Amino acid sequence: MSKAKKIITNVNQSPRVFEVAKRAGCSIATVSRVINEQESVGKDLRERILKVMGELGYVPNGSARALRSSRSRLIGSIFPTLDNAIFTRMLAGLESRLAPAGASLIQCATGYDLDREFQLVRNLIEKGVDGVVLVGTIHRPETLGLLRERKVRFAVSYALSDDPTIPCMGFDNKKGGALAASYFADLGHRNIAVISGITHDNDRASARRDGFLETALARGIDRSSIALVEAPYEFSRARAAVRIIIEKSPDVTAIFCTSDVLAIGAMRGCRDAGLRVPEDISMIGFDNLDIADYLIPALTTIDVPARLMGEQVGDFFLADQENLNIHSRVELETNLIVRGTCGPARA
Repeated sequence: MSKAKKIITNVNQSPRVFEVAKRAGCSIATVSRVINEQESVGKDLRERILKVMGELGYVPNGSARALRSSRSRLIGSIFPTLDNAIFTRMLAGLESRLAPAGASLIQCATGYDLDREFQLVRNLIEKGVDGVVLVGTIHRPETLGLLRERKVRFAVSYALSDDPTIPCMGFDNKKGGALAASYFADLGHRNIAVISGITHDNDRASARRDGFLETALARGIDRSSIALVEAPYEFSRARAAVRIIIEKSPDVTAIFCTSDVLAIGAMRGCRDAGLRVPEDISMIGFDNLDIADYLIPALTTIDVPARLMGEQVGDFFLADQENLNIHSRVELETNLIVRGTCGPARA
């Protein structure tokens, strides 16, 4: 079957196309060529068909057109949540690259549910996206298998994959955790707590925690003097986590939080307990959200180059669009931003 016949078969599935062809006084194949922007239709006939399509309010199916043209100029982004500013900052960088190139972005959120992520990937493929942005390196095998089977380009963000066949534009989360541990050790802290995001199916949270622990132990801090608590990325849950920490480990002098959201909630929890930051307890967050610099005291945190990461992801999808075998690895640096929430360990 020729390519043209394949297109006709697909178009025949929509009864609206029959009406367009009938009113325009042409064949369905001609309508198909106009929909697919082929040059073999005369100007007058093309304009007549487009006019009829407008009168009927007919919009060609996006996924079908994408499959026929191999270019939908749509990129799907799947994030754990759209409530966290660290993800919206990355989206802003991604959009800044895609929009000038005429590409559009579809935003989705999983609620940290990998089964939901698989469903979203399937939905995006059905919409005919050119590419999909994923967060982190933990995904259902079926998710990556589906993307590869359907030859849809994808890239991982916010982390670095050990698999050389998986394109990634991200940073080493363990290094970020290590920076926090080293700084606390330099300040003489030995009784420390870590408030981590939920680590199940979240490689970023677990890597930040592990990087912190490994470095703390290497700096001579006893594992038994490090309290670990996990909490969802919510102010109230981090606030409650501080109560748990103080009850079980009253000698704690420093808290590392694997996100700024957790750190802000933890600061409030310290205030509830009558603890001053940083005089009584030091605090380090992770992300360097804009609000971190406006807190009192301003939050010491690990800077995540989220906007730059989004720009790098955008460049990846715009480069050599026809080559689905392209692989890329871009490692961005994290840095410790020292502000007002850290001080020497109290005697």
